[in-house]
Amino acid sequence: MPAAKTWRELDLPGLRVEQDGPVAVVTLNRPDARNAFNYEMASSLQKIYPALDLDDSVKVVVLTGAPNKGNAFCAGADLSGGDFSTASNWNGEEAETDPASHRDEGGQCVLATLRVRKPTIAAITGHAVGVGATMLLPFDIRMAWKDAKVGFVFAQRGIVAEACSTYLLPRLIGHSRTMSLFMTARVLPASDPAFDLLWSTTHESPEATLKAALDLAHDIAKKNSAPSMAMIKHLVWRGANSPEEQHLLDSRAMFVLGNGEDSKEGVASFKARRPADFKATVPSSMPVDIPPWWTEVDVRSPAVRAKL
Repeated sequence: MPAAKTWRELDLPGLRVEQDGPVAVVTLNRPDARNAFNYEMASSLQKIYPALDLDDSVKVVVLTGAPNKGNAFCAGADLSGGDFSTASNWNGEEAETDPASHRDEGGQCVLATLRVRKPTIAAITGHAVGVGATMLLPFDIRMAWKDAKVGFVFAQRGIVAEACSTYLLPRLIGHSRTMSLFMTARVLPASDPAFDLLWSTTHESPEATLKAALDLAHDIAKKNSAPSMAMIKHLVWRGANSPEEQHLLDSRAMFVLGNGEDSKEGVASFKARRPADFKATVPSSMPVDIPPWWTEVDVRSPAVRAKL
């Protein structure tokens, strides 16, 4: 069986991917279309995230959008080829006719983002509408240009809020604000109070937003333990159903990571009042003593599974 391609070997239409030391920068790269989301971009995102997750040299992933005349991070779904009834046919294959078999491409990208074990940062350097907004929700940190227009406009298009957004957005900003954004379908500046809980920070310009995201990415990569951050992500998003069950998970993780080399270095550097020099990487240093405690769900469509 041939070895899996590294991310540098992948054909990634619609994206530009660069590595700046320990930081991988993924750029939505369809500037002539205001970085609108199409099948090629969706397919590329679903390839690049797992590939970056498997690269031990990558410690943080940053997503941004290529500059364009429309000042768009992502203008939403590219509907130049039709309406949403043809969305399942974006790839040129026969359209899916079974609702239970259809898989929303935005949701597939969001799930791929959530599975990245490294910290993820979204630098929203322009307007983000529809899937351009929902693709931001699985990121650990979101930093926005204050004048970027953001809208969850699905009710104005006769469809539903997709890409797992009905699960993620209430957990990020609360049900009340979520329902207001979904029901009004308003497009608002990122600085609007409706988004107060969604962004870690807002910035005066697109350039300042990207710079702040990259600075933070390098700071995180330099100062923090990679396995620690990966395990924290698992505990937050794949936690238990009660405080008691969560306590059992926390305890096991504390035992295993607390006896690891990064923990020893973290304590030694604290006592010596010097920066930590963490050696552990992800995925190579992820502890095998803590197998996944959650149920894995196969979200591939029946047609995809049949090809495997």
